[in-house]
Amino acid sequence: MSTGPMSDGENYRPDWGSLRGHRVPDWFRDAKLGIWSHWGPQSAARSGDWYARHLYGPYDGTEEFEQERAGRQTAAHRKRYGHPSRFGHKDLCGLWRAEKFDPEALMDRFRRTGARYFVSMAAHCDNFDLWDSAHQPWNAVNVGPRSDIVARWEAAARGAGLRFGVSMHAGSWTWRWLDAAFAADTEGPAAGVPYDGHLTAGDGRGLWWEGLDPRALYGRPRRPGEPPDPEFIDDFYARLRDVTTRHRPELVYLDDSRLPFDDGSVCPAAPPSGRGLEFLADYYNRVPEGVVSIKTVPGRDRGAVLLDVERQQLGDTDPEPWQYDTSIGDWFYCDGYRYKTPDDIVHLLVDTVSKNGCLLLNVPQLPDGTLDDATGAVLDSLGGWVERCGEAVFGTRPWARYGEGPTRVTGERARESALAYTSRDIRFTRAGDALYAFLMAWPDGHDRTVRIRSLGRAAGLLHAPPRRVTLLGASAPARWTVRADALEVTLPERPPTPFVQVLRIDIGEPGADEAGADEAGRTAT
Repeated sequence: MSTGPMSDGENYRPDWGSLRGHRVPDWFRDAKLGIWSHWGPQSAARSGDWYARHLYGPYDGTEEFEQERAGRQTAAHRKRYGHPSRFGHKDLCGLWRAEKFDPEALMDRFRRTGARYFVSMAAHCDNFDLWDSAHQPWNAVNVGPRSDIVARWEAAARGAGLRFGVSMHAGSWTWRWLDAAFAADTEGPAAGVPYDGHLTAGDGRGLWWEGLDPRALYGRPRRPGEPPDPEFIDDFYARLRDVTTRHRPELVYLDDSRLPFDDGSVCPAAPPSGRGLEFLADYYNRVPEGVVSIKTVPGRDRGAVLLDVERQQLGDTDPEPWQYDTSIGDWFYCDGYRYKTPDDIVHLLVDTVSKNGCLLLNVPQLPDGTLDDATGAVLDSLGGWVERCGEAVFGTRPWARYGEGPTRVTGERARESALAYTSRDIRFTRAGDALYAFLMAWPDGHDRTVRIRSLGRAAGLLHAPPRRVTLLGASAPARWTVRADALEVTLPERPPTPFVQVLRIDIGEPGADEAGADEAGRTAT
């Protein structure tokens, strides 16, 4: 597959007209399932996402959807670690040690789960770099683990045959997030005492962080709403180029509505910055089969950047490839958090793939780098389903319809939820002459007949009648009938897998050795 002007020996230029010649590569369209590691200093608190910001609360400007978590994390931090004038985000960086991190063992588990690509955190909104950063002294080699986390993830992923990606959240979010470190309590016994964002390198003399400057981690003192400085923007893009040059990831996840600091970004510069276009051109010239994702993409730019949809389901098939990202639990490890079930995840995967997307699934890790038993059980169950039904997922493409049935996402997109699927809910994919029908729920009662309306003769969607129908994982052949209004398939007494069941429907002329088997399953045409 051509990836744009590089095939003619030309370079991409830092403008949309040139970058629109790029295309999302086929490796991504085939991959369907990726595993993502949200893991870093914030994991040390075992209190979930946004901890590096919320530990400085309470403060004005907390987003409404974050207020409950902000209050919980603020109270927990002060009870466990003390006031943020003395113990702040910088100190968590020293606590996070990753002492049991075994990326090879983890990657083998992810591969057995079915992952075809792996994404390492490069830097979260907390501004701590997880590689041997040339521009950020607050990094995992200098502080905490004393180890290049990204390099170790990369070696493990490539060794296991997975494509490798990095996610970069520092940038716009960091500028907005860490302004909280420059505030102070407005009431109580510590009212007016500045938080640790006001500390300088000189304040570290004799302390564990001696020789490091907190300003390199937090940025300059600022108030909420101030536009980012050019120096801050330059630093972000220097670090982004550093990590992508060192590790040549095939996927770069940018956690922003548009290119960081550009018009439409969560934190646009004044005037908007064009550095993102420079990065895209440079990156695609270095990694022609790479892909960069952002979260708001006009239709005309869908080759230049990949649409990423966070914890939201699309209502219909997208004509362009896209990525759906979610987590088994909270983004960072959180004690007591309710995890998704394997059933939830399989349903999300199937619905996403049927609509031309890939699922990027975050796996919350304990601070020491291991997985808890509940996470391991989810991965093992997902891997068992993939072993039986993966042919209907990997390397497939959308069919004429993504599915049928009463249960669907309302509107163009909606917040993810565990939908109450019925036996009438079907999702489809295709690969060559094989059409796959995913049964989102097993029929209730004694009627074990599934009726697929889209495959009846009257629908006119098949170029030829089915010649064989197989229930993946079942030991006995399926019995099936084509009627005007539906393809009817009689299912066995028990489902062959614990989750979504899959019918493989072969269409086209059978080979000589297949003809007898084809007739055995057919009861009418």
